[in-house]
Amino acid sequence: ALGEIESQDAIEALSRTLLEDPVDEVRRWAAWALGEIQNPRGVPALGEALVSDVSGEVRRWAAWALGEIQSPQAAEALGYAVQRDDYHEARRWAAWALGEIQSPQAVESLGRALRNDDNTEVRRWAAWALGEIQAPSAVDALSSALLNDNAWEVRRWSAWAIGEIGSPTAADALAKAMEDQNPEVRRWAIWALSEIRR
Repeated sequence: ALGEIESQDAIEALSRTLLEDPVDEVRRWAAWALGEIQNPRGVPALGEALVSDVSGEVRRWAAWALGEIQSPQAAEALGYAVQRDDYHEARRWAAWALGEIQSPQAVESLGRALRNDDNTEVRRWAAWALGEIQAPSAVDALSSALLNDNAWEVRRWSAWAIGEIGSPTAADALAKAMEDQNPEVRRWAIWALSEIRR
């Protein structure tokens, strides 16, 4: 209810509940409510929950809430989660949140997730987030994923992200991707080539 009415007065109480309540489901809903309220005052508690809560679902909802708030001060905790959380849904939503925040300091952690994560959805959302951030420093990781990832969805979103960045250094990778076995990857590689700024 506090989340639905977006009560700013409830942030401290919700933060305490998120960090102290013994029931996982109660903590999860506290994270959701803080995300609905979208006040940066909720970021410290959400960041702490993201890196330390014992429940994967609480950590997942903390990541979602931080993406809703879109505060740059959440980038460090999200970068930690996208690389080290043992629950793939928490890593996936941390990647999404980093894309929502669009913090350049997240490029390195997202690039590592794109290269190394064993979950296709995490890699896919890492590629999307890098496209949202639009940092030229992400092009190498995206180009490698475009040509080498075994999941076509990751290759497709890597092509899209490269197009969003528009860096000419990716032209060779995009040209090679036009021969990809998947038509969606080929289509987005062609689109990305049209977006490159010479």
